[in-house]
Amino acid sequence: MEWLAEDGAEDAFIGMLQRNWKSGKSSQVKELKQRQLLERIHQATLKSRKGPEGKQIFGLFLRFGRIAATFLLVAFSSFYLYEAFFRTKAVETLTEVAPRKIQKHTSAGEKLKLTLPDQSKVIVNSLSSITFYSDFGISTREVELEGEAFFSIAPDNEKPFMVKTGTVKMTALGTAFNTYAREEEVKISLTEGRVNVVKEKQVLSLVPGEMASVIKGNVSALTKEKFDPMVTTLWKEGKIRFQSKPFKEILQTLENWYGVRFETQAFANRKVTGLFNNESLEDILTGLSFSLGFEYQINQKNVLIKF
Repeated sequence: MEWLAEDGAEDAFIGMLQRNWKSGKSSQVKELKQRQLLERIHQATLKSRKGPEGKQIFGLFLRFGRIAATFLLVAFSSFYLYEAFFRTKAVETLTEVAPRKIQKHTSAGEKLKLTLPDQSKVIVNSLSSITFYSDFGISTREVELEGEAFFSIAPDNEKPFMVKTGTVKMTALGTAFNTYAREEEVKISLTEGRVNVVKEKQVLSLVPGEMASVIKGNVSALTKEKFDPMVTTLWKEGKIRFQSKPFKEILQTLENWYGVRFETQAFANRKVTGLFNNESLEDILTGLSFSLGFEYQINQKNVLIKF
């Protein structure tokens, strides 16, 4: 009755009764409840027969009949109100489900492009993994990375985008950056926007063209320096560039890039500078063999190099 006194409640209640009537739910009233209600009406009516005969009894019958009809309406209305609101709500109560972990891996020679639920774009380099949860973007935007990936973040001022790799965390709103986390080294290179890099109590703010780096286990923690985008981010376009890089490191890069394993008994101490644009492994080795003076043999996933 308190609810019916509120604004709009009466219309809602009448609408509910009409829907129940049209759907045939009235037939779901238990027979026992029907008998109980009718019995109360009969008792109220029979009490009126203790008075005088004739018109007085008839008048009392009509009066008690109206009271019984009103009681019946209230009783049935209360029953339907309980059935429609309280019991329905109990049935529709959902059990809270814990967010599900989603993890994507790339193998050697494989790259992966992802569009996250917030429309942020991620390109995952080979031998890397990215982890996030099924509720990503609802309350927070957070991912974990092992390996290397390039992020293009969709703007959202209320939910900063966070990348975690080990003890290093990076926070951004809408920006683009490259994150490298392999072995003992972490590098975060910013190409657009602005980010904050945090390691324990140390915080660095980056602007485009700056890179934060840390060697794991080093007490000096975060350092900031400039970087060359032509060297750092060309991998996402299928290009490899070596800038005065030792031959041993070049072979490691090629193993990750093409999913092969190199066998060699000696390494040239020379450093190499070069740019390869979506070229095959054989084309790259042909170019390197002319400048470094070695022969190579490709046998499926194994490559033998002889100086």
